[in-house]
Amino acid sequence: MKPVKTFQWGGMAELNTFGAGPSAAGYLYQARLALVLCMPYVNTDSGVEVSVERLDDVAFEADGTAIELLQTKHHISQAANLTDSSTDLWKTLRIWAEAVNGDPSLPGRTRLALLTTAEIPSGSVASLLMPVAAYPAGEKRGPKLAAERLTAIAEASSNEALKPAFAAFLKLGFEMRASMLSAVEILGNQQQLPDLDASLEEHLRLFAPRGKAALAREMLEGWWWPRICTALVQNPPGAIAIAELEAKLDDIREQLKRDSLTIDFEDAHPSEAELASYEGFRFIHQLKAVGLGDNRIHWAKRDYYRAFAQRSKWTREHAVFDGEIARFEARLVEEWEPRFGSMCDEHSAAPADCASLRQAGQGLYHWVETEARYPFRTAMHRFLNVGSYHILADAIRVGWHRDFATLFDGED
Repeated sequence: MKPVKTFQWGGMAELNTFGAGPSAAGYLYQARLALVLCMPYVNTDSGVEVSVERLDDVAFEADGTAIELLQTKHHISQAANLTDSSTDLWKTLRIWAEAVNGDPSLPGRTRLALLTTAEIPSGSVASLLMPVAAYPAGEKRGPKLAAERLTAIAEASSNEALKPAFAAFLKLGFEMRASMLSAVEILGNQQQLPDLDASLEEHLRLFAPRGKAALAREMLEGWWWPRICTALVQNPPGAIAIAELEAKLDDIREQLKRDSLTIDFEDAHPSEAELASYEGFRFIHQLKAVGLGDNRIHWAKRDYYRAFAQRSKWTREHAVFDGEIARFEARLVEEWEPRFGSMCDEHSAAPADCASLRQAGQGLYHWVETEARYPFRTAMHRFLNVGSYHILADAIRVGWHRDFATLFDGED
């Protein structure tokens, strides 16, 4: 994250109060909320497409026709109320009034929604335009009354900043204003940007195995952010088909099945500090004992890092069964044992520092690098096998030098 810019006055750092954080959060909110709002369409209407900053903040289209236009208002630094004269309300009404003026049929076929993190005051115009389900028994929406009250405000207000919005609203005839407002739904007290996790995970519980909703969200958003960025940089911004989202959800569901393990670290690269920290590890000492070159030692560190990180993640997320890693390691040891035994038999009389003994150790390790490939359930990846051998070598359960057990067992 970009650090907050500071200015130095009199030796003290003052926070920049003109930062773009709230605006950036608003744009991120649009993109993330769009994904949440897609979920009800999944497996119900694959022909729908979603877009951000194309027809509105968020829009849903079917066969090239807008079926939902949504304005989003995100507030993070202070409590906000959607009063009758609020900027959020009137800027939204201006956008929709101009759209309706250009296409009077819009209210008859399109839902116009304002989603805001602000509160809707009791008795306000916004309180007359909430979704039907938001009202208690005996109360109902009042788009015609809302049109009357908004008309009075637009005609009487002296707010210069909102004059364009007032003019756009009044340009519509009264009946058209009421018609537009009949298509409007205002939803207040919406979740803020970080809180959308819960909404998305609630939807994903229908798709992911038990206990995997959070992981499914991470995987889905890992796909969504690059995808929405690609759509946004098109001119005009592109749309994303719900069918595409459905395909991704199917892919995630398959990956998260209990008999399938998600691979997260196959292409991971440890930091230079992480690589340097392995110098004192016994698996490195074992490789150096048989004269391995620097490049192969570097690759060994990388494989150790990837395997250790992947296995740790599976364990944290309860993706592996009790004893499953131990059984995998036992298989690796059993595959190593006859090869190690054969090497020891061939070089039983050789001195510990003999070049031929080191060469034989390199040959044994070469088998690990190039041939030792055993499945961990459904996962059979080079890094997992090679890295797991290094984990075993670090525990002195396998080795490459004939005398590894005595050479390194006393090391901490």
